[in-house]
Amino acid sequence: MSPDTKKNYPPQFSLILRVACGAYLLYLAWGLREAAFQGEGGLLYGIALVVFAVVAIILLFFSVRSLLRGEFSKPGNEQDDEEQKDETNSNDDI
Repeated sequence: MSPDTKKNYPPQFSLILRVACGAYLLYLAWGLREAAFQGEGGLLYGIALVVFAVVAIILLFFSVRSLLRGEFSKPGNEQDDEEQKDETNSNDDI
């Protein structure tokens, strides 16, 4: 990939954290399923269940897809890019 078309991808660790957050939101939604259909406040719990589940599915889908496609910056790439720019600039000064 040429430097002009290179995208700014999120760090790999950030995508892993997003997957963990999405899994936790699904866990919370699963825990709300009983409260959503019982007693007072069932409507509120039901709305929370739907919101948590939708956000979790979207978060998991895009994060896992990016991880599988390799659309993330690997640790240390930012430093290498900056060092290459510095070397190029120092060679231009000569």
